[in-house]
Amino acid sequence: MILIFLSWVYILTIAINFGILFRLFFGIQNCHIIIHQVLGLFLYTIITSVFAFFTRIHIEYYLGILTINILIAYIYRNRFKFYINALVKSIRELKTNYKLLYLFLFFIILAQSSTQPYLLDNESYYIQTIKWLNEYGYVKGLANLHMFLGQNSAWHALQAGLNFPFFSIDFNDLNGFLFVIIGYLAIEKLNNYKPRGSIQDFAFGMILIFSLFLMQFINSPSPDLIIFLLAPYVFYLFIIGYKNMEVDDFKIILSLVLFLCFVKVTMGILSILVIILFIKHFNTLKNKIIHYFILSGGILILFLLKNAIVSGYLIYPIQSLDILDVNWKQPKILLEFYNNGTYLAGMNNNADVSTLNVIERFKYWISIPKLHGVFNKIYILFILIFPWFIVRSKDKSSMMVIYTLAILQFIVLWNTSPQYRFFFIFIIFLSIQFFISIIKHKSLGVSLVYLSIIASAFPVFFNINLNTFTNNHFSMTLSQFKLRHLVVPERNSKTVTSFNKHTINGFEFNSPDDDVFFWSTGNGNIPCVNKKQIDYIMYYYNYIPQQRSKNLADGFKSILIEKEVK
Repeated sequence: MILIFLSWVYILTIAINFGILFRLFFGIQNCHIIIHQVLGLFLYTIITSVFAFFTRIHIEYYLGILTINILIAYIYRNRFKFYINALVKSIRELKTNYKLLYLFLFFIILAQSSTQPYLLDNESYYIQTIKWLNEYGYVKGLANLHMFLGQNSAWHALQAGLNFPFFSIDFNDLNGFLFVIIGYLAIEKLNNYKPRGSIQDFAFGMILIFSLFLMQFINSPSPDLIIFLLAPYVFYLFIIGYKNMEVDDFKIILSLVLFLCFVKVTMGILSILVIILFIKHFNTLKNKIIHYFILSGGILILFLLKNAIVSGYLIYPIQSLDILDVNWKQPKILLEFYNNGTYLAGMNNNADVSTLNVIERFKYWISIPKLHGVFNKIYILFILIFPWFIVRSKDKSSMMVIYTLAILQFIVLWNTSPQYRFFFIFIIFLSIQFFISIIKHKSLGVSLVYLSIIASAFPVFFNINLNTFTNNHFSMTLSQFKLRHLVVPERNSKTVTSFNKHTINGFEFNSPDDDVFFWSTGNGNIPCVNKKQIDYIMYYYNYIPQQRSKNLADGFKSILIEKEVK
């Protein structure tokens, strides 16, 4: 815990210093100190992503960033002191009960951050994506080694720039820091909310009723958490600024949406909010149009180039804009295999639904057992009843826009990957808006937040049987906090296995033993991929990864092999 806290202090200085630079570059005058930090992380993500095209994100990069950090803190020392004082002042102005609530939340997040990661995606590709970035930066054709590595989220580039890979301890604490600062913003909104104030302040504060769910994402660098925590703030700014939009608020919304899209392409749907606001308030916003295009264009170029490098496609794993002819491009048949698997992942246990029509498929999807099925039912329920809420709302137009996005997101995901976590942000928004329309008493809402945060502490310290929530036997246990974690956090992988070298058709790689799931790689030395995966693809698709040269930095390609005729 102590080492994680120190890493958070380092991330805080990065966030504040680079937030200063971002606001100077983009001309943002008025900004909440918490969102200032998020914008700082956005700029640092951009810088780290740019450098990853040319170099590894390792000790030399950290030394360069340390130098820049010191220079910023010195040159803009008055601003730095101002923002630190503003943060301290904001905390002091919290009422005592909210201070205690935040202190408890802070401690629980810190304890959870020191435990082993729970998410299976951490074992399949989070660790390996970050490890490749630390060792080589962006690598050509990395998707040929492991399909999931083609995603290469900007969130993992940011974690690679904050995990101190040259130490023996793997820091994995970006999500914990994010929850700490956004959790504070939510508590501050609850603290300041008055019955005659904006009901949306109350609504944003209520995101903490999902603390038990969100807590499972903080001990791994999951890109989902920033979506769950930051998208509600985008909705918040959209609603309160829909009729009267200030230039600074629009710049913040644009920056946050670009950040979310850079982190996870499924958030591209939020760009519709930006377009609507820009058209609606064109006369107010038109003078800074060049700023908007430079930032948006820069992020788009980075996103497309990154995809082109790691997969050979501009928008991985979509075959749209398939205009590149490079020898590291992932074969289309493997891309189809990946997309089909992603879709089936939304159908519990990868059930084969190919013979079902749309109605039968929907019935199956809605009746999936355990947690997946619960969230599927909840989402459809809120889609059906939310129009009633819109009619009663004072913010009909803005609510209607977000509701329409919820429907569009479902249509898109239904045809690609109908997993609840991809539309969970709309479950959060719709359920909170529905709740505050019925129960407007702040005391009841705050009491539910207290109960949720307290409940989220139980899995951190006590063993919980997850059989009620999942059928995946690899996800049945959560890691509990232990006294040894007070100083040194747990390792960044829960995979307990040995790794062995294998060579298939001249391709040498490290593979975990057979006791792990199909896509697992854990914290194996690179290049690492599960032999079961290599064998499966070789048997059914006749492809195998191969290094493009003897140097790992040159990346991978997939080669077609001939089967032996018996």
